[in-house]
Amino acid sequence: APVTIFLAFAEQSFLDEIAERLNQNPVDFRLTLLRYAQSKLDNDPTFELDYEPLKMIGVIEDVASAASFGNSSKKQGLSAYYSHNSYVAEIAEIDEKEAEKIAKIYCSIDCGIVINPDAAKNQAQGGVIDGMGHAMYSELTLTNGVPDQSNFHQYRMIQMPEVPEVDIRFIKSDNSPTGLGEPTLPPAGGAVANALHQSTGKRIYSQPFASNLSSDKVLG
Repeated sequence: APVTIFLAFAEQSFLDEIAERLNQNPVDFRLTLLRYAQSKLDNDPTFELDYEPLKMIGVIEDVASAASFGNSSKKQGLSAYYSHNSYVAEIAEIDEKEAEKIAKIYCSIDCGIVINPDAAKNQAQGGVIDGMGHAMYSELTLTNGVPDQSNFHQYRMIQMPEVPEVDIRFIKSDNSPTGLGEPTLPPAGGAVANALHQSTGKRIYSQPFASNLSSDKVLG
């Protein structure tokens, strides 16, 4: 799997943990870091970044507004990541009756001009769902160099009845289209992990998440 899947989970979980230690809202903490990066770009000609902080700020603010993050009694987890030239922020929301179950995912995307809105939405939803499934279940083990799993009856994947509501939002843009097949997948794991921490108090440091929880019914 692309390395961004694992990097996003590690990075975004770590940022939430730092924010918690500093007694800061996870959104505000990220925005402070991004605004600092933008100020460096504006004032230091030697400073370089491979992404645009203002676009990341835009998706974080948009998804936080959509989910009423910080102003809701619901347990939520934020994750934001740049990959394949696109900016994605996601918020996972815990079911109000089950502390280890995700009820909804909000997702805001800046991928330039959206040519085909229906196809783009479907593609983005698929990435979120696949990302959640990978984080929760995907596990390939080896014995003497030989995979223990030979097919899908042994390799657990997310199933349609387990999929929560996925709310996709696109930032209006006049920029050329960028990637969309992959960017919504990496942030999903971090959003789920951070939401689960809010509801259970547990920090998840390894994948698959199901092995860290009392139930494997986190999704759907």
